[in-house]
Amino acid sequence: MTRALPSSGARVRTEDVTIGYDRRIISRHLDVEIPDRSFTAIIGPNGCGKSTLLRALARVLTPVEGRVLLDGKAIGAYRSKE
Repeated sequence: MTRALPSSGARVRTEDVTIGYDRRIISRHLDVEIPDRSFTAIIGPNGCGKSTLLRALARVLTPVEGRVLLDGKAIGAYRSKE
């Protein structure tokens, strides 16, 4: 559950993201919005893709399909130190 404080909207967002390793797809077609100034918990059973999603959000893993956005800009467009 995400409980948002008053804000201007989602800072981190995925659009139709499919994530996995090599040929093994972990999760398909994810649309996620993480609002600014909020605390968000990602919960689920073992092996459902929680850590894989976090890796995609952190640019450690490139999504198979879809886009990860930070402030409306593709996360891959940022330099590593930004």
